[in-house]
Amino acid sequence: MGGVALSQKALQLLQESVNDRSVDLVKLKDGKPAEKGAPEFGGAFPAKQEARLFGDLADSDGLITALNNVEQRVSDQLVAARERLDDVERALDQVRRNIQKADQGSTVQDPS
Repeated sequence: MGGVALSQKALQLLQESVNDRSVDLVKLKDGKPAEKGAPEFGGAFPAKQEARLFGDLADSDGLITALNNVEQRVSDQLVAARERLDDVERALDQVRRNIQKADQGSTVQDPS
């Protein structure tokens, strides 16, 4: 069944693409470049900066708390996005396996 083989290949390519996006999010969250040729853009994320980063700036404690809160929220969203992509990848794998089982079950065996 050529159509089934093409469908399986399309699902496999989609699954690989979803996996690649998930890997990109992990690299981004860990402070690594998302592309091989991209330069490094910092350490692990969220950075958990300290108030001394701003020197003698008044209210630096409040500013750094707000900054750390924003970074933590972004980090939480990156984790959630990666988990959703992982769920999609697993679902695509299950669909592909189900199509393969159905194809094998419907294939007439050669009696010879």
